[in-house]
Amino acid sequence: MNTKLQVQEVQITQNVQFNASLFTRFIEYTDVKETTLKGYAVCLRAFARWLQRNNIIRPTREDIKAYKEELERSDFTAGTKQQYLRAVKHFFKWTSSEGLYPNIADNIKGAKVKHDNTKKDALKESDIINICNSIDRNTTTGKRDYAMILLSVTGGLRIIELHRANIEDIKTIAGEKVLFIQGKGRDEKDEYIKLVPEVQEALEAYLNTRPGAKKKEALFVSTSNNSKGQRITEPSISRLIKNIFRAAGYDSDRITAHSLRHTAVTMLLKSGSSIQQAQHFARHADPATTGIYAHNIEREKDHSEQAIFNYIFKKDDESKLQEAQELLEELDQDELNKALQYLRSIRKEMIA
Repeated sequence: MNTKLQVQEVQITQNVQFNASLFTRFIEYTDVKETTLKGYAVCLRAFARWLQRNNIIRPTREDIKAYKEELERSDFTAGTKQQYLRAVKHFFKWTSSEGLYPNIADNIKGAKVKHDNTKKDALKESDIINICNSIDRNTTTGKRDYAMILLSVTGGLRIIELHRANIEDIKTIAGEKVLFIQGKGRDEKDEYIKLVPEVQEALEAYLNTRPGAKKKEALFVSTSNNSKGQRITEPSISRLIKNIFRAAGYDSDRITAHSLRHTAVTMLLKSGSSIQQAQHFARHADPATTGIYAHNIEREKDHSEQAIFNYIFKKDDESKLQEAQELLEELDQDELNKALQYLRSIRKEMIA
C-alpha cells in the first residue's frame, strides 16, 4: 500500500488554498508505526471527503465541531469515532506548528461515545441461526458475509481484528486450524483463536472465490465496484454487518456489529465457562470488563421484582385460601355452602 499516494489522490476542490498536499506533507512528516500511518491515511481521506461533500474550502473550528457531531451520530464503533477525530486533531496541530494553517481543532473534546456494553444486546441462539440462514451463500459477497458472521460469533472478534486479518494468518497448531489476530492496541499478531470445522468450511468456500489471492492479502476484501479487491475498512464492516441484521429482521440501535462479540462472550459464560476463561477468550485486559457480562447474565436470572410483587399482593390471597380450606373440615352443610361462597368471592378478587 502506497499510503502517501492514496492520500494525495483525494482532491478537496480544484482551486483551494487548503488542499490534499497538506495531508501528504503531514503523512511524510509523521514518524509513527506503519499501522498508525495507514490509520492516519484512512481517517484523513474520510475527513477530506467530508469537506468536499460539504463544499468546505477553508475549514473553521465550527466545521470541526460539525464533523465531530457527524461522527457521534454514525454507526462507527467507539474506537473508530475517536480514531477519526484524533487524526484530524493531530493533523491541525501539525499545520499550526509548521505555520501552514491555524489549529482549528485545538481544545476540541473527543467524540462522545458510549462504552457501556449493557447498551448493546447479545443475540439469542435462534437469532444467530436466523441471521446466518438469511444470507445468500450462492454469491461471493454472501460467502464472505457468512464467513465473517460465523467467524465473529464463534471467535468473539473485534471489528479491527476482522479488518487486520490476512489469509496467511490461518495456520495449524497441534493439528488444529487457528487464526492469528492483531488485537486492540497490539503491534504483533501474537494471539489466536481456534477455527471450528464449520468456520473452516465457510472460510474455504469464500476463499475459493478468490483463486488468485496471495497469502499476504487481506482475509476479507470489498466486493463493491469502487473498491473491489481492497481490504475492507472498519466502517464498511460495521455497516455491512448492520445491513445483514436489518435484512434478517433485526433492526435495533442496540444490535450492532459489536453484538456478535458481545454474544460470543455471553454464550461462553452461559455455557458454564469461568470468568477467567471468558476473559482469556475475549482478550480483555481488565477482568472487570468481563465481569460486566457475568453481571448481565445474573441479572437475567434474577426475578426480584416479581418476588416483591408476590410478597405484597399475593401473600394475603394465599393466606385467605389457606384459612378457608382449614375451616372446611369442621363445617356442616350450611356452613360449607357459606365457605364455598367465600372461596368464590376470593377467586373473583384474584382474577380481577
